[in-house]
Amino acid sequence: MAKKKKKAGAKPASLEEVAEGYRDQLFHKVTEGTVISTELAYQYDPLKLKDQFMPVERQREMYKALHTLFEGEPMDTVDKQSYRHGGVQQSRSKRMWVEWGKKIAIERGIPQYNREMGIPLGQRYYEPVLVSNTDYIVDYDDFSVYNNCAIQQMMDDMRKTVIMGLDVPHRVIQLRLGKEISPESMNLYMETIQHVLAGGAVVQEHMAETHPGLVTDAYAKIITGNPDLRDQFDRRWVLNIDKEFHPTRAEPLNETIGNRLFNTIRTHTLRVRMTNGAAVIRSAAIAVTMSFVAAYKLTGESVLSDISFATRHAQAIHMGLATWLSRTNAPNEPGGIPIGYWSDMCCAEKEMPNTPWLKVVSIDRDMQLGKDLCQAVLESAAVGAQIDAVWYGIYMSGGVGFPAFAYLYLGNILDDWLNRFTELCYYNFEGHERVPDTWDCAKGFGEIAALYLMETYEKYPTLQELHWGGAIRCFITSAISNSFASLLTGDSLMGMMIQNYVVSLLMKEGWLRTGFGGQEVQAHAGLPYGPSLRIEEGGLPELRGANYPMFSYTATHTPGYVTGTYAAMIGRGSSWCASPLVKVAFADPDSTFDFKNVRLCIAKGAAKEYEPAGERDLIRPAR
Repeated sequence: MAKKKKKAGAKPASLEEVAEGYRDQLFHKVTEGTVISTELAYQYDPLKLKDQFMPVERQREMYKALHTLFEGEPMDTVDKQSYRHGGVQQSRSKRMWVEWGKKIAIERGIPQYNREMGIPLGQRYYEPVLVSNTDYIVDYDDFSVYNNCAIQQMMDDMRKTVIMGLDVPHRVIQLRLGKEISPESMNLYMETIQHVLAGGAVVQEHMAETHPGLVTDAYAKIITGNPDLRDQFDRRWVLNIDKEFHPTRAEPLNETIGNRLFNTIRTHTLRVRMTNGAAVIRSAAIAVTMSFVAAYKLTGESVLSDISFATRHAQAIHMGLATWLSRTNAPNEPGGIPIGYWSDMCCAEKEMPNTPWLKVVSIDRDMQLGKDLCQAVLESAAVGAQIDAVWYGIYMSGGVGFPAFAYLYLGNILDDWLNRFTELCYYNFEGHERVPDTWDCAKGFGEIAALYLMETYEKYPTLQELHWGGAIRCFITSAISNSFASLLTGDSLMGMMIQNYVVSLLMKEGWLRTGFGGQEVQAHAGLPYGPSLRIEEGGLPELRGANYPMFSYTATHTPGYVTGTYAAMIGRGSSWCASPLVKVAFADPDSTFDFKNVRLCIAKGAAKEYEPAGERDLIRPAR
C-alpha cells in the first residue's frame, strides 16, 4: 500500500486510475476489456519473503492477536506439538462438560454427553479466541447459541419488539367518541400500558396476573420526530432521538418521522420463550387496546374493533414477515426479518456524525473516525452472524447452531483488514467523497480487497488454522469485500454483487474451491440475480431476507449482506438503512441487549458475565 500522502492542491487521480493502478500490480491485460492473471503474480512464496516485511507485520492487530492465541510465531508452518496438546483436556469447557455428562448419566440412568463418541478430538491445538475490540479471551464453545445467553437475548429482543402507530387509534377516539386527546390522557395511557405489558389486569377484576419480577424487561416507549409533541410526555417513557443520536443523525430521523406518534412495545422475554413472534404481535395489540380502554373508559364493540384493527394491522410494524410454507414460521421470527432491519438494529454508529465514510477518511489526518466507523460496521457483522447461527443453524437445519460465524467478530482479524483499507483510502483518495457505483469501478476495489485477504491467508498459517474451514474463509473474504465496496460506493446492491463475484469467480479461480460441495452455488445465482427486481430472484438488498428461495441454497452469505447494507449506510452518510423507526427503536438505552456494543455483550455472555431477562428463579425451588 502507498505510504506517502499526496501534496495539498495536487490534482487527484480519478478513481478508475486508482483502481487500475492497483489491478496492474496483480493482473496483466492481454486485450482490450480482457483481464487474466499472470503466472508472475504467483511465482513468489510470501513466507520466503517474510524477513523483509516482519517489522511491519509485527505492528498489525492481526499479528498481535494470533501471537497471543497460538502462543508462538503466527507465521510458523509446522505445529511441533501436534498430537501432544492433550486432547480435549486442553479445553476448559470440554473438561467441565465431561464431568457434567458423567454426573447426569449417574443421576438419570441414561448415558449423556460422552466425548469418547464420534471422531477423536483434540489432535490439534484448541486455541482460545479473542473477541474483537475487547480484552475477553474465551473458549470457542462459548459462542454456541445455547451456551451464550447474550446471543439468546439479542434474538429475544428482536422477536419481542413491535412498533405501533398511535395516530389512528387517537383519531378513532376523537371522531367516533368525541373524546379529547390531551397530554394527561396520553400519559395515563402510557402508564397503563406499562402495567398491562407486565401482565397486570385493567378490565376484568379476577384475571390472573403475572409476578412483576419475572417480566422486568416488558415496557413501552414513545417515538416522535416532533420535539414539542415529545415534551408533552413524561420523559421516563420517551425515546428521545436528540439524546440518543449525534445531531447530524438525529436531524434526518426527526424530519422523516415528523409529527407522527409511535409506540415501541417490548413484551417480556418469557412470552417469546414460551410462544413465538406471532404471539408477541398479538400480545402487543391486546396491550395497546386494553390500555386505551382503561385510559379513555371506552365501551362499544364497534369502537373497540376499530382500535383493535388499527393496533393489529393499520399501523402495526412487525420486525419480520411470516416465512414461506415449507419453513412454517410465524411473523417476527429471524427468517422473516429483512436484511435492512437487521442492519438498522445495530446502533454502533449512533454517536458518530453521518458524514460519508470516504470523505471522513480523506480529510481525517489520524484516520481515527474512519476506523471508528469501520468498527461500527464490524458490530453489524456480529448482528448479521446470528442469521446463519440461529436461522440456518437451528431453525432450518435442526442442528446445534453454526458457531463458525462467530469468526466475524473474533481475533481482531477483520478489524485489521478494514483498518488497512482505511489507510489505503487515506493515502490515495484525496478529493473524493464517493466512488461511482458502477460495476467496473466497484469490481476493481472488490478485487483489491479479496486478493489482499487471500494473500494474507497464505501468509499466516495460524490464520488458516483459526479460520479452520474453506467455508469460513469464503464468507469472511466475501463479507469484507462487500463491506469495502459498500463503504466506497454507498450502494448496498453493488456491495452484494461484489460479494457474489468474489465467491463464485475470484476465490474459486484462486483456490479452486470455496468450501464444502456447492458452496458457491448461491453466489453463481446471486450475481445475475442481484440487479433483478423479480420477487423470487432479487429486489433491493435492504428489503431482502433469508425468507426467499435463493437464500435457501447454502448458509454463509447473509451475514455479509447485513454487513454490506450497514456499510453502505455509513458510506453514503445516511442515518438508517431501511427504517428510521427500527433504527430509533433499537437505540433504546433501556433495551436488555445493548445493540450499540454488540461484541462486548456477546463477550460478556461467553465469559458468563451477562445477565439476561426471562429467568424463572422466582418460581422454582432454591438450589
